[in-house]
Amino acid sequence: MSLEDNWRAIAARITPGAPVPLGAAPADQALAAAPAPRAPSGRLFPQRAEGQSYLGVRITQPPADPAGTAARLAAAALERRVVPILLSHLPQSGFERFGFRVERILGGSPAERAAQEAELQRFWDLAIIIDLGDVAGMG
Repeated sequence: MSLEDNWRAIAARITPGAPVPLGAAPADQALAAAPAPRAPSGRLFPQRAEGQSYLGVRITQPPADPAGTAARLAAAALERRVVPILLSHLPQSGFERFGFRVERILGGSPAERAAQEAELQRFWDLAIIIDLGDVAGMG
């Protein structure tokens, strides 16, 4: 499977609905209306001739709209070959179900967390690290 096919598969799985525990809600309440398709933005990042780059996305609070944010990140990955690496300071980021690469930064002092993040930045050769809230402005 090519990189583009992989990101197309991730984008196809993104829905605003979350799994509902069986027996917790009637079946008709578990079904949510599908959102309108979102057009990927062509203004996210300048195209790099040398290939893909990696974008760090810092998650310190649960996302308000995980599906919408995931759609923006998948569009960036597909269109501009900018692979998002999620740096989660939470036990569950909300993006695991979509198939994104999530690196956990847990425990320790703020200095230890900063050191963990810096190590991941070097490991993944992250071009930049942005906060999750900044993803809404991409596009």
